[in-house]
Amino acid sequence: MLLKIVHQTDLKYSELISESVMELRMVPRQEQDQHRLSFELSIGPAAGFSSYFDWMGNTVHTFSINPAHQHIRIVASSVVETDRPHIEPERFQDTWPLPANPHDYWLYDYLQFGGPIVDSLQLRELVDLIQPRPGMATGELALRMLHLIDEKFAYKTGVTNAASPITEILATGYGVCQDFTHLMIGLARVLQIPARYVSGFVHPRESEFRGYTQTHAWCELLFPSAGWIGFDPTNRCVVGGNFVKVAVGRDFRDVPPNRGVYRGVAKEKIEVLVKSDELAGIPRQLAAERFGSLELPMDAAAVIAQRQHEAAAQQGAQQQQTRLRSASLPASA
Repeated sequence: MLLKIVHQTDLKYSELISESVMELRMVPRQEQDQHRLSFELSIGPAAGFSSYFDWMGNTVHTFSINPAHQHIRIVASSVVETDRPHIEPERFQDTWPLPANPHDYWLYDYLQFGGPIVDSLQLRELVDLIQPRPGMATGELALRMLHLIDEKFAYKTGVTNAASPITEILATGYGVCQDFTHLMIGLARVLQIPARYVSGFVHPRESEFRGYTQTHAWCELLFPSAGWIGFDPTNRCVVGGNFVKVAVGRDFRDVPPNRGVYRGVAKEKIEVLVKSDELAGIPRQLAAERFGSLELPMDAAAVIAQRQHEAAAQQGAQQQQTRLRSASLPASA
């Protein structure tokens, strides 16, 4: 499947702020079954970029904006080709419990509770409903997790937030894609099946998928015979070609699309819009990577406030320079 994805994020502030410093995880990953053909990142107000790979192989872009501003817009556009065949995980030869290898230190973090994925009696009781037994196909266990979450929990926005532990969805029965994902990872943690959190996008097919209007989340379980296999507990399905993977981690804390700090006392409001289109062919003159800046209009009051802010900052700098000069003058005889 060939997809074009445009991911726009608007950060709006109630007052002028300054010195915004942010990091982004918005670049689709290069995987065996997913190929990133192009990526374009544009930011307004204009900012310089730097990038690096984090310890999980996710691409991270960082930028800072120093002049006073009241609005930041981030637009990330990608063209991605997926080649993900239909998978029947119950047919894999892997059985539960998985063989333990004390030297697989790279899997350690994907087996431990932490952050929002907390152990609890309710979680253990949920695992009992799956009825795991030695020798059962690991793929069958994974599918039982999907069906159990779909039966016991309902998709509902506004009940939880990004920092909510899975004890909240266990208590209320409601959550969104990240809660469903954390919960399935929690079930896997109890069963000692390596599991990781995935952030990305899902291209809708006749609006049958939930949670696709913004960014989406699902999890991957490790099958020794097949590698990492994706499961979407929000939509009770195995991940297919209409899913685009952006970042992986232990939980949501490792993969937020944007994270940062700013100087100021303003309240922040975030708006996210994601648009995906299936393409018939690869567009011409496709750039592998491109960076640009966006011009953001400001209303008259914001322009006046910005000028006053900059004038005050300049005056403060001049006064500081004058004090430094005075301090350096020799004492009179």
